[in-house]
Order: sequence, then structure tokens, then C-alpha cells
Amino acid sequence: MRLTKIVCTIGPASDSENVLKKMIDSGMDLARLNFSHGNHQSHEKTFNKLRNLCDDLAIGIDITGPKIRLGELAEKRILQKDEIIKLTTRDVVGKNDTFPINYPNLTKELKAKSTLFINDGLVNLVTESVTDDEIVCRVVDGGEISSRKGVNFPDSNLSVRVPTKKDILDIEKACDLETDFLFISFVRDVDDLRKVKEIVDSKTKRNIHLIAKIEHKDPLNSIEEIASYSNGLMVARGDLAIEVGSAKVPVLQKQLIQLGMRVAKPVIVATQMLESMTKETLPTRAEASDVSHAVFDGADALMLSAETATGKHPLQVMKVMNEIILEAEKNLSLDRPLIVETETSIGKEIGIAAVRLAKRMSAKAIIALTQTGYSASMVSRNRENFPIYSVTHNQTTKRTTRLFWGVKPIIHEFEEDYDQLVFSVIEKLHQDQYLELKDNVVLIAGSMVGISGKTHTIQLLNVDETLRNEK
Repeated sequence: MRLTKIVCTIGPASDSENVLKKMIDSGMDLARLNFSHGNHQSHEKTFNKLRNLCDDLAIGIDITGPKIRLGELAEKRILQKDEIIKLTTRDVVGKNDTFPINYPNLTKELKAKSTLFINDGLVNLVTESVTDDEIVCRVVDGGEISSRKGVNFPDSNLSVRVPTKKDILDIEKACDLETDFLFISFVRDVDDLRKVKEIVDSKTKRNIHLIAKIEHKDPLNSIEEIASYSNGLMVARGDLAIEVGSAKVPVLQKQLIQLGMRVAKPVIVATQMLESMTKETLPTRAEASDVSHAVFDGADALMLSAETATGKHPLQVMKVMNEIILEAEKNLSLDRPLIVETETSIGKEIGIAAVRLAKRMSAKAIIALTQTGYSASMVSRNRENFPIYSVTHNQTTKRTTRLFWGVKPIIHEFEEDYDQLVFSVIEKLHQDQYLELKDNVVLIAGSMVGISGKTHTIQLLNVDETLRNEK
């Protein structure tokens, strides 16, 4: 059983029913629909296709956020060092030395001698002058630009925030589709998340999980609050590297994963994990190492972006990602210390106790009876190398817990009688060949089946004894 989960971005390369089915069969845990591209109609078709193929699959919708991009260009363009170009807020098609940008207030907020990057930092410009609708720039580092490429302003404090007008429409559409996750781009502080949550709550009663994408330097100043409020984090390494510098990203990745474990929230590592495989059939050695070290760091999930959305080999890249993760997991440290913290809770202490008990008694697995996924997260955060069976009667919880490290979600109706529920769960896991008669298991749950979001109960059970006593 693979412990680290795989998130795949769906795009033109993977949007056919045949390819999607093979990706699901290959172990895709969460499908990501990027609303920065395409339209609501096309995304709805893809969403419904995924739901029809596998109702258990988790689906996440990524809203654009205040991402500033170039507009439409007549053709791709190679910018040369020291070339002078113009960025304009006018609605034109880019050609020659003038290129449109999609933020109307940019000329009011950007100053001369500001630095900006295009195309994930590959192209570096510095502003020479700013007029009412035009920014004159000198190319510092040249390279290719094309339509809709992202533009970053690491030393400018622009006013645009999430949710934008487009974001609001996208969030409303995501609620209509009943997505499991919303990936919130360019979060600056917890107020951004609160605004998104207000929109979600006004549109649906479903518990849509909010994943805060960390791709700006500002959220690092209040990251504890953001992690506590959100349902998870994404280390969006592309834009983050432009904001803080590439040298800091590996350390931030480790710190954010450790924070996620401490607060029991899943952390996704994203961007360029197997980037060369957009064209090639094999990854570089550096990419294989990068994936492995994200596993060693304890990431809940690793994300494929262009590799599965627009790359030439979406199925091959899934196969390679799976192989690298499994190989890395064979070498996970089994003696890592359990998380120690000053502020704790009953649920966290039960999770730690369950892991300790499972290790001491050589248990085959930990079973978490859960309505919301809380109990499963309390065990998952400790990163011990054995399966966690998250048993729930809620289909939405089954999907969202697919993102948790080491968790295998299982749907099962909850009986009113607790003892009967425990028996039926053990019986199901044995019948489905997850457990053998000789196995010991640790089971955790709320003190009553009706309590959600709490974990009060821990039991050590032998499969054979449990089934024989019931009979």
C-alpha cells in the first residue's frame, strides 16, 4: 500500500475517458481541475466524467486567485537580454514589442525600477518607466514568453487579493459541482481564507475542504494561523521560489510539512516534480531524488501539473511517480520520534497512544471510525509505516481522507450499537482480505458514534477473538 498520495492535474493530455480510467486504476488519489485555464462548461464535463468513472475519487478545483498573467500573444516570442519591451493594460493582441497584461490597476501601483518575472521566473525584467496604460521594461534575463504566462512582482506590494471577481464565479461553480477540495491561490493571510469560506457557506452546506496554496512570501508571516484555519496546505514551489528565492524553498518545504504534521493537516508538494517528463519518457536523476526527498520529508501528497495536464506521457509519468514513491517508502525511517508539542488535545494524545500501542503489540493496522476524518488525521500525523483504515459512512469523508498520508478510506454503514459496529467493521476488513485472523489491530473512535470531530476511544483487538466472541 502506497502511503504518500498522488494528485494529478487534468488537462488536454489526460481528459479522455480512456486515459482518466487508466490514471484512476494506476492510483490517482485526487484529480485537480485548474480553473486558470478552460471554461466552466469544459470543466463541468471533466468533473462529471471523473465522478462517473469513480465516485470514490477525490476532486479538487484550483481557483486562479490574483495571478497576474500576460494576455493573448499573436505568437511565442523569445526576448533577448537588454531588449526594451512594453507591457500594456490595453486589451490588445501582443506582437512586436508590446504585450498585454491582465491587471488594469498595474500602472497605478507599479513603480520604476521594480523587478518582475515571467514564465515561472525564466524571464526577468526591470521597469524603466510607467505611464497611464503602459510599462516600459528592460530585459535582464531573456527567454520565451507566450499567451497567458504568469507574471510575478516579488518586490511590489500590489493591492489585488483573493477572491477576485473571477474567483467568486469559480467558487460558486465549484460549489454547484460539489467538489471535495478548493485550492486557494495566492493566499496572503487568514482573512483571504475567511472570505472564501463565507462564499462557500452561502452557496452550499457541504463541507468543502480549503487548501491554502503557499506561493507568496506574505503568508509565511502568519503561517500557523493559516494552517490552523485551513484544511491543508500546498507548497506551490514555482511562484514561491520567485517570491523568496529558490535557495529557501527546500527548507520551507520541510518546515511546512512539519507544520502540517503538527496540526494534523495534509500538505501537498507541487511544481516541477517530474517536469522533464512533459516531453521525455524518463525523469532526470535530480527529479527522482526530489520526489524521494519529498517522501522522506513526510509530505501527504505529491502533485503532477503540466506532466499530466499537457505532457506527452501522462500514464507513463503516473507509473514513474508511483515507482519512485514506493521505492522511497521502503526506506522510511521507522524510529522517527513521535511529535512533541506544548499545546495538545485529547484527539492528538489518543493518536499518539494508538501508534505507540500498535508498535508495541506489532499490530497489523490502525482502524479509525470517523464521520469527519478527524480520527484518521490524528493517527496519520505521526507518520508510522503501517496502514490506517479510515472507516466512515460518509462518502464525502471517504474522498477527503484519500489525501491523508497512509490512510485507506473505506465506506461502511454505522450501526447504532457500538459493539456491533466494531464487530461488523472487523468482519468487513477480514472478508475484504485487509486483515487476517491472527492480526492484532488498534481501533480509535469518538466516545459515542454520534460525536463528530472528536476522538476519545482506543481499543486493542485481535481479529480472531473479536469474530469468535460475536458468534
